[in-house]
Amino acid sequence: MNHPWLVGLRLLLVAVCFALFFLASRRGWRPSLKATLAVALGLRLAMLALSQDIRPYDLVNDFHTAGANVLAHQDPILNTRPTGWNYTPLYAFVLAPAVWLEQHLGVPWLVVSRLAPIAFDLGVVVLVGLLAGRETGALRRFQYACLPLPVLVSAVHGQMEPLCLLFAVGAFLVLRRPWLAGALLGLAISVKSWPALFLPALLLGLRTNADRLRAFTATAAVPALFLVTLPLTVGTPLDELPRIVKTMLGYSPNVGTWGWPAVLLEFRPADPHVWDDPFYLAVRRIGTLLTLAAVLAALWYWRRARCTDIALATTSSFQAVTAAHGVQYLLWPTPFLVSAPTPRASWFHTAAGLYAAVGYLVMTDLTPDAYTTWGRWYPLASLLVIATIPLTLPWNRRLPRRGLRPEGSHEIERRRCAGDPARGARTVS
Repeated sequence: MNHPWLVGLRLLLVAVCFALFFLASRRGWRPSLKATLAVALGLRLAMLALSQDIRPYDLVNDFHTAGANVLAHQDPILNTRPTGWNYTPLYAFVLAPAVWLEQHLGVPWLVVSRLAPIAFDLGVVVLVGLLAGRETGALRRFQYACLPLPVLVSAVHGQMEPLCLLFAVGAFLVLRRPWLAGALLGLAISVKSWPALFLPALLLGLRTNADRLRAFTATAAVPALFLVTLPLTVGTPLDELPRIVKTMLGYSPNVGTWGWPAVLLEFRPADPHVWDDPFYLAVRRIGTLLTLAAVLAALWYWRRARCTDIALATTSSFQAVTAAHGVQYLLWPTPFLVSAPTPRASWFHTAAGLYAAVGYLVMTDLTPDAYTTWGRWYPLASLLVIATIPLTLPWNRRLPRRGLRPEGSHEIERRRCAGDPARGARTVS
C-alpha cells in the first residue's frame, strides 16, 4: 500500500461507525435529532478529511465535466466522453456551483464536490426516522447516521444516491398526496434513472386507481419537463433530443465487477470495452433478463406487503442477480431496511459495509502490482454480500389481504410494520 497508516485510520473510522451502529441497537439509544445530525455530520466530515487522496474516476472526471458544461450552457451528455453522463441535468445543476467555487475561490474539487452528497445524506437520516415512526424513529435514524455504507458513498465516492434517496424516501412519506409523491419520485428519477424501481411499490401503496394515475402522471411529467427544457437550460440543439433520449434509456453500468458475471468473466475473460465481444454481450443479455424476472417475481410475491417492503424487496432482488452494478447501488434498499429491520438485516449491513470499505479505502490504495494480484478477488467477494440478501428480505411481512395495504402516513406504516410489538413480531437491527 502507498499509505498504510492513512488506510488504517480510515478503517478505524469504519470500525467506529459499526460500533456505534450495533451499540445503538443493543442499548436502545435514542438521541435527539440535533445530536444525531451532529454525529452524522462529524463521521462524514472525518471520512472526507481522511479521503482527500482518493480520486473516484467519475467524480473527478465525469461529474466535474458535467458541472463545467452547465456553467458554459452546454449539454452534459453531448459534451463529455461516451457513457460519461447519461442523465437529465438535474444533478449537473448541483455540480455547477461546486465547479464555480473551485474555479473562483480555489476550493479543492475533491472537497467541494462531496459536500452536497453529505448534506443530502443528512436529509435521508431525518427521513429514515420519520419512516420508522415515533417509537423507534430516533433509534433508526441514529443507526442510519452511523452506518458505514452511506458514510462511504457520500463522503468518499461523492455519489448521487443520497439525493435520489432523499426524493424517493420522501415520496413514500407523502403517499396521502399522490401528486406530490409522484413528483418527488420523478425528481429522484431525474437525478438518476434507477429510482424507477420504486415506482411499482409507490403505485401499489395507493388505494385507488385514480390516485395511481395521478402519481404515475406526476412521476412521468417531472423528467419529461427536464427533457423538453434542455434547449433552454443547457443549450441542447432541438435536433439532438432523440439522441439524448436514446443515451438516457441505453445507460448501463459496467458488467463483470459484481456477482455471477464476475465469476464467468474471470474464467472466460472478455474485454468490457469491446462492446461487440459475443461472450460479454451474452452476459449482459442474460443479466438483463434475470434482473427483470427477479424484480417481477418480487413484485408478485410481495404485492400485498406494505409499500416500503415492496421497495425493499424489488431493489434487493435487483442487487442479487444483476450483471451491471456499482458499489454505491448497495445503498438503494438501506433506508427501508434500517427503518423497519428484518431479523437478519445486520448481516447485509455488515457485508455491504465491509465490501464498500475494502473497495473505496483499500483497493484504491494498492500499487499496480498489488492490484494485479488482489484486484481479481474483489468482484468475487461480492458473492458474500449477495448471499446475505435472501436472508434479509421481509419474508414474513406480507399482509393477509389487499385491504390492509398502508395508506402512506408514516404512523400507519409504523403500526403495520412486522416489527410492531402489538403484532408480536421480532425486531432486531
